[in-house]
Amino acid sequence: MVERLLQNPLFRGITPDELSRNFEGVDYQIKSYKKGEILAFQGDICNRLLILLRGSVRGEMIDYSGKLIKIEDIIAPRALAPLFLFGTENKFPVEVTANEEVEVLMIPKESVLKLFQRNTLFLENYLNTSANYAKTLSYKLFFLSFKSIKQKLASYILRLPITTTNQVVMDRSQQELADYFGVSRPSLARELSHMQDEGLLSVDRKQIVLLKKDKLAELIR
Repeated sequence: MVERLLQNPLFRGITPDELSRNFEGVDYQIKSYKKGEILAFQGDICNRLLILLRGSVRGEMIDYSGKLIKIEDIIAPRALAPLFLFGTENKFPVEVTANEEVEVLMIPKESVLKLFQRNTLFLENYLNTSANYAKTLSYKLFFLSFKSIKQKLASYILRLPITTTNQVVMDRSQQELADYFGVSRPSLARELSHMQDEGLLSVDRKQIVLLKKDKLAELIR
């Protein structure tokens, strides 16, 4: 377990011996789930820290119409929703389902607080991870605020690092990006094709050349 945890950003900079000592006398449980099993339902009280030791899960949100919207895939050794362990409304924001057979480390909230006291580096890593998670969520909400796929694409593309030759490289595949936007892959591919036809950009797999950067910016104003 220790070897796998050291690959997680929460335990960055902590030595194996130090981590082993920190976990002495701390309550935790390691549990396995089969493909398709639910680790947490949307709205469940988040009273334990979940860390994937093996496998991957997906986070999905149920909207008011009952439609399941995929938010992201989470791959070991990441933590699940660490930001929501604390606060007055500490509930899981999404439904978490195993994509394959997974192994999860469950640490009760009280034990997490004990680990904070034992290791300030773990506390600092936890705060940094939570801040990064909050930033990702804010980006997600920002994209969801746009109604059209074209607007979502324009906003996403313009947020990527742009070279002096107006080129960007997508950090997600089209399927991952479609899941991120909550749309189908064919719809995303179709809109990218339309934007090429309009002369806004040129696409070659993950590489994009911005042909009319000002026009892309106008789409999201």
